[in-house]
Amino acid sequence: MLATLVPLFYEDMSVASYCLYAQKENMYERPHLLIAGKYDGAGSIVGLEVFDSVSEDDLVANCSIIVPINNISLFSNIEQQLTGFDGRIVLLIDQTIKPEESYNKRLQDLKSKGFKLALKDLPIASLDEFKFMMDDFDLLLINSDTGDVIEQAREFRKVLPKIDLCAENLHSKEEFESAKESGLFKVFEGTFFRVPINTGDTEVAPIKINYLKLMKVINEPDFDLDDVANVISQDPALTIELLKIANKLTINSNIRSIAQATALLGQKELRRWLNTTLLNELAAGKPNEITRLSLVRARFAENLAPIFDYAMRKDELFLMGLFSLLNLILDMPMDKALEQVGVSNEIKKALVSDDGIFAPQLEFLLSYEAGDWQEVSRLMVLHDIEMDDVYEAYVEALKWYGSMFIQ
Repeated sequence: MLATLVPLFYEDMSVASYCLYAQKENMYERPHLLIAGKYDGAGSIVGLEVFDSVSEDDLVANCSIIVPINNISLFSNIEQQLTGFDGRIVLLIDQTIKPEESYNKRLQDLKSKGFKLALKDLPIASLDEFKFMMDDFDLLLINSDTGDVIEQAREFRKVLPKIDLCAENLHSKEEFESAKESGLFKVFEGTFFRVPINTGDTEVAPIKINYLKLMKVINEPDFDLDDVANVISQDPALTIELLKIANKLTINSNIRSIAQATALLGQKELRRWLNTTLLNELAAGKPNEITRLSLVRARFAENLAPIFDYAMRKDELFLMGLFSLLNLILDMPMDKALEQVGVSNEIKKALVSDDGIFAPQLEFLLSYEAGDWQEVSRLMVLHDIEMDDVYEAYVEALKWYGSMFIQ
């Protein structure tokens, strides 16, 4: 199985919902599923296991959870499959569900049991057919790839004045700003929030310069622990966090000095902890999803390392994922952003020019993150990768994120 969580945003860029994207099989390995067999086992909602890795206190806390269903899973035991989210489940129906009374009756039943309803990819020409069902729906997703998203929204709004609208598949910040300024949409989805900056220079705030200098030091192949301890000692917040993490590693005694703490962690763990902590500080003021995405990518890339036969370079792959959105965090082109922190040439080649030995792994994790299962399936066949290994690597990355920054 393959599964990922894709964010939807409010206009202030806080996360409104996560949408579950999942696929049960690798279609390239089992092509018969593309025909009649694709509905085998469709009575179970695919991908729900991903929620076993997150809790109410984790990244989905206070967010709606959008779960796609089809004409078969609609009549399954949804009530038993989707428990534990306190009325935050939004069932997203696809075009296999027709404007027929049998479907409408089941949807009304689910609505009465606390589920919210959403519809996507509805052509304006079909609106009259679906109108008798739409009074029970909470959200309509309008795809920008099918036409001007604002014009579509205006047409839908004439008939559906109360339903919330989502601008879907926004590819640029300009598209997002235009949709936001229209005042027609409550939520927004797409890759617009992580579009890279390609030109121009932006000054970095003075307090962040110190963090960048420290990151550059610790990413040298062999740095001096005493030098790093001296820098950390000048920042009370970093000092407190360092002592906390060091004391977790001790059993019979407390760590009472920065030098003792840095010596206990050693170069490898100190580098990892400082990179993740400092990146979190650098991203302050940015959408929380940028930080989450960077950290999940980092762990996911590290977990994929042995799958791509790079187990001995997993630390580099962790940094590749961690810094994959550094251009957005620092508001500067990627090549200049990476100069601020100091990374290996292979990381630079992958992130700047999509080249080098790490480029295939970067391509894979980005495709997985976007739920592009056709491309993911192709790459799994190309690199002889087992689907279960990939899914376990992703789920473990979610668990790691939750334990590191939420608990």
